[in-house]
Amino acid sequence: MKRAAAIMLAAVIAAQPVAAKDLGVRGATWPVAEPDLLIQIEARLIEMQQSGKLARLEDEARTRARRQLEGPEPVPGIAPARERRTRMFEPAITVAQDIRTPDGILIAAAGTRVNPLERVGLTRDLIFVDGRREAEIAWALAHGRPAKIVLLAGRPLDLMRRHRRPFFFDTGGRLAARFGIEATPTLVERDGSRLRLTEIPIEDPGSLSGAGNRKED
Repeated sequence: MKRAAAIMLAAVIAAQPVAAKDLGVRGATWPVAEPDLLIQIEARLIEMQQSGKLARLEDEARTRARRQLEGPEPVPGIAPARERRTRMFEPAITVAQDIRTPDGILIAAAGTRVNPLERVGLTRDLIFVDGRREAEIAWALAHGRPAKIVLLAGRPLDLMRRHRRPFFFDTGGRLAARFGIEATPTLVERDGSRLRLTEIPIEDPGSLSGAGNRKED
């Protein structure tokens, strides 16, 4: 009975309206404010635009990009070829996961060894050169078969303007690392299902002339 009476009393109390009482303010208070990050960014950009700083930053970015295009960082660890050397390169790779077309057709299953040359032919030779050495550029331009000239150092845009033909740059040295290239010029040719890499020493006429003069002294 006591338990039932307690429950009824609680129900009655809950049903009664409760009067709100102002207890006043206790302690310091601050408004809840969380500025929108995008609004802050927009305000900062407007401020930079008005002060001219944004235009300066844009000019500096364009200058850096232009400088990088005009004179990329040379690929490290590359030296002029000293003797003619030839080696074979196996381009086959082992597929880490299934390769499928967009509509789900299986091209190569995981674990399959795939040789790209069996699917896509190498239509042109590759010639890796140091674009700072005129003798190497002249040799590459005189190559008898169609070839792509890939710079490991030098100024590709200058060379394109001078010779009116494409020059490529191995940015970051990814191709050099893949093929294990350490000397220039290196000629890369297809040989069946493999690639033949040949280092070809090119004499620099300027160096020979200088050496001759020193010898006479």
